[in-house]
Amino acid sequence: MVDDMKKDGIKERVIAVLKAKCLNVNRASKMFGIPQRTLNRQVNEDGKISMELIYSILDYFPEISPLWLIMGEGDMLKEFSVANDFVSAPFFSDLPVSAGLRDSFDPLSERANGFISLPSHNASFYFPVSGTSMEPEVFSGDIVGVVRVEAGDRISPEAIYMIVTNESRMIKHCYIDENNPELLWCVSPNYPSFPINRADICAMFRVVSRIQYF
Repeated sequence: MVDDMKKDGIKERVIAVLKAKCLNVNRASKMFGIPQRTLNRQVNEDGKISMELIYSILDYFPEISPLWLIMGEGDMLKEFSVANDFVSAPFFSDLPVSAGLRDSFDPLSERANGFISLPSHNASFYFPVSGTSMEPEVFSGDIVGVVRVEAGDRISPEAIYMIVTNESRMIKHCYIDENNPELLWCVSPNYPSFPINRADICAMFRVVSRIQYF
């Protein structure tokens, strides 16, 4: 166990990482292979942060600075230069994002197949794309890197978003309906635009990088 967790703030830093990676206790438990009750006791109750949890965070998120996480020194993310250093993020090869409609999924409850490292990219997760509705902006077979969008974030019509509902997952351009702010219009080059109720969205991510399929 890590001693003096309250004194040195390690619990607060662990919570900060989980929040930054959009992980609640249930999802983190599945990702790290730590029993949910054990993890909940460490994060939300009076249990001490275990080295197993520390190692799991550093293993899954190599961009997190060990010095910051353990000692509270420096910044959360490692410093890197464009020329020499790369930031890694989990890659889920078995969970394709459709440029169209497919069954829903919860990527954070699955174990990553590996990691993708790219310079200067801040993606939290990477997924392959299937479907052609977003061509020529995104092709089937491309890999996209995404970061989570919070409810209060501004929706940019120029950006591409990954939208997860209970019935579908897709990547689209989006804009909020001018007459009904509860509706979000989904736009793609090759299919008619359609609205979805914002209350039906389970999670929304912004595409921040793309690896083109050749």
